[in-house]
Amino acid sequence: MAAEKSGTKYSEPEYAKAQDRAKVPYYHVNIEHRLVPETQELLEKYSHIPREQQSEHVHIIRDRAWDIRAYPCIGLGSWLTPQLCRLPVYSQILKRVKEDGALLADMGTFFGHDLRRLVYDGAPSDNLYGVDIVNHFDVGYDLFRDRDTFKGHFIEADFLSTTSPELNALKGKVDIIVISQVLHQWLYEDQVKAATVLSSFTKPGSWIVGNQIGNPVAQDVSLKQMATSVFRQNPESFAKTFEEVGAATGTKWETQAWLRTFEEMGWDAKDGAWMEPDVRIIEFVAKRIS
Repeated sequence: MAAEKSGTKYSEPEYAKAQDRAKVPYYHVNIEHRLVPETQELLEKYSHIPREQQSEHVHIIRDRAWDIRAYPCIGLGSWLTPQLCRLPVYSQILKRVKEDGALLADMGTFFGHDLRRLVYDGAPSDNLYGVDIVNHFDVGYDLFRDRDTFKGHFIEADFLSTTSPELNALKGKVDIIVISQVLHQWLYEDQVKAATVLSSFTKPGSWIVGNQIGNPVAQDVSLKQMATSVFRQNPESFAKTFEEVGAATGTKWETQAWLRTFEEMGWDAKDGAWMEPDVRIIEFVAKRIS
């Protein structure tokens, strides 16, 4: 996820920019088991890729993505397991976009895989935006084979420090922000800053939804494999985060959050073995009241 062409500072960790796949615990050579039935159906019916060709296809795509950025979710293939559609409020998100014309922006969209699921479920693609600090969008088109049919909008920009006119045009206009597997890369103070920036794209009635790595105990964690420290949220600390966002912006937020095991997310428990004990996933919804 490279810095913008304007020269703004990287908002991504150093470890993502180059990793030897043979030397890290979060690159699995074989990710075929990630092709869960929902994903097989999406690739077969949306992308028209026969099931017997899907394994080879996703391995080629994954390695192209890894060569751009070496994130754990890429190496593990966790992006193949649906995430947004498993949120308890997904049916409401889909209704808002599909029936009410809501504008949805996926921050840290990667391939735009959650956007494709929304379209498969009936959402109009021209109401969808995908934002990321580096371009995986072209690889995403090749993954889903929909370059000529997907009408969503992709913006290559750093949402934390952007001068992108396209992104700035969304300020105060987004009904639903999706941000998954992004905020957990920072310490608490920086997560609050990021959430505050996200709030600038919202209006009363907007939602910020997604997931990130969490822990039953909210705490700083040192990740030796990545030579970095991060903050793990739990539902209580997540609520506090948006109390701070509200205080800083004069807005009011209502939050819900759920701690999940890796197995409950449809992931392999071994995927978190290199992290701290009791690691979890925290799913969340922050609703802007005013």
